[in-house]
Amino acid sequence: MKKPVFHIALFLGVLLSQTAISQEKISLRVPNFVRPLVEKWASDYQKSHTNVDFQFVSGKSQDNNSNTLSLATDAEAVSFARFAVLPVTTKNSVADHLIASHRLNAKKLRSLFFVKDELDETREETKAEQHVHIYTGNSQQSASRLYASYLKQETANYKGKKISGDDSFLTTAISRDPLGVTINSLSNIFDIDNRQLKASLTLLPLDIDKQGRQTLESGRLDDIIMLLEHSQYDEIPVGRVGFAYQHSNTAINDFVGWILTTGVNDLHHYGLLSLTQKELAAQKQRVVNKDLAQK
Repeated sequence: MKKPVFHIALFLGVLLSQTAISQEKISLRVPNFVRPLVEKWASDYQKSHTNVDFQFVSGKSQDNNSNTLSLATDAEAVSFARFAVLPVTTKNSVADHLIASHRLNAKKLRSLFFVKDELDETREETKAEQHVHIYTGNSQQSASRLYASYLKQETANYKGKKISGDDSFLTTAISRDPLGVTINSLSNIFDIDNRQLKASLTLLPLDIDKQGRQTLESGRLDDIIMLLEHSQYDEIPVGRVGFAYQHSNTAINDFVGWILTTGVNDLHHYGLLSLTQKELAAQKQRVVNKDLAQK
C-alpha cells in the first residue's frame, strides 16, 4: 500500500515542479495612477494565460532585468494610452479664493507655476502668484514633467516644493496647506467610482473656449475625457504613456500585445484617454516586429 502512495506523491511532485518551471514571471513597476488598471489587466490576462505569474514591484528598474515591465513616457516606450494633466487646489481653501476669479491661459499658468525669467522685466506677479504655495512631483514618472515640457519650461524652474514619491502624495500635500496648489493626472484627481472630481479638490479656472470651460466646470470625468480626445488646448497638457521592456521577452511582448488589442477597452474607466486609431495601429506593429524605434 505504501508503494502506490509513494508513486502518486512522486508523480504530483514532478507535475508541480514542471508547472513551476514552465510558469513565466513578469514584474510590473507602475505608479499609482495606473496601478488599478494594470492590476485588472494582469487579473484578466491570467484567466486565459495561466502560465504567467505577475508581481508588482517598487523601486528603480534594473537595466538587466529582462522580466520587468515598467511604465514610461519616453520615446522607446510602447504607448497604450494618453493622459491629461490639470491644475488643482483644495476646495474653499485660501488658494482657491485667491485664484477662483482669474481665468488662466498658458502664459498665466507659466507665471503661476514657474520662477520668473530674469530677462522678463515686464512680468509682474499677481497677488495669487505671490502668496500661493506650489507643489510638484519629483519622480521620473511624475505628471509634473509633462506639464513643464508642455509649457516649454524646465522642471528645475518650478516654484515651491518638490514632493518625492508617487504623484498621489501631491493631493495630500495641498490638503495640509491652505495655500497649496498642484498639478496632477485625471486618474489621481477624480474618483473613479463616482466619476466626479474628488470631493476635497477644485480645478483652477482655465481661459479656454466656452465648451471646454463648461465641461471642466461640470466635473464629470467621462465628459472631460471625451472633450480632450477631440480638442487640444495650450492650457491642458496631454501626453502618451506606455511600457518599457525588453522586446526579446516573448511573455511580456505577448502581454503588451493583448493590452493593445483587448486591455485598451478599459482606459476610459480608469481616467485615461485612448490613442488615435493610427497611433494604436503603429504601436501594435511595433509589438509584432519587436521594434524599439518609436513610430
